[in-house]
Amino acid sequence: MYSKEYNNECKEDIKTKGAIEMSKKTLMKQAHKIAKKIVKEVGNYMVALKLALKKIWAMAKAGRKRMSDSAFNGAVYELTHKQYNGPEFFWLGRQGVPVWLMEKNLDPTELWGAQLAYNISVERETEKALLLCFETDFGNITMWAPKSVVKGF
Repeated sequence: MYSKEYNNECKEDIKTKGAIEMSKKTLMKQAHKIAKKIVKEVGNYMVALKLALKKIWAMAKAGRKRMSDSAFNGAVYELTHKQYNGPEFFWLGRQGVPVWLMEKNLDPTELWGAQLAYNISVERETEKALLLCFETDFGNITMWAPKSVVKGF
């Protein structure tokens, strides 16, 4: 448990190293407002609320006491129009393998051949990994991949 210090001008929290904070009630209200706006783009209210809470908390840690309409609209825009900057995937239908994993595990000619694959199948499966088989016109190319990074298998 941490203690809080109060002064006459604003509430400061020792845990956040003196950052001025909005009340928790205000944080949750604003997060729910943002979540309601972005739920259509996200597809799940719980995920939308998580994103909204992260954004509101970051704004509170930055020292924002209140949220104006322009700040609210800016937060909604940022959450709905932010470009994906995660790892690039090689997709074949609904199955995806991260490109960085293919580059790491395959030599350049195998990588080129795997990217021309017309089918990806699972040849063998363990508790934590899959042996993927890329079927190409040049033959089959196999590669082990952790289950945690592949999609749709």
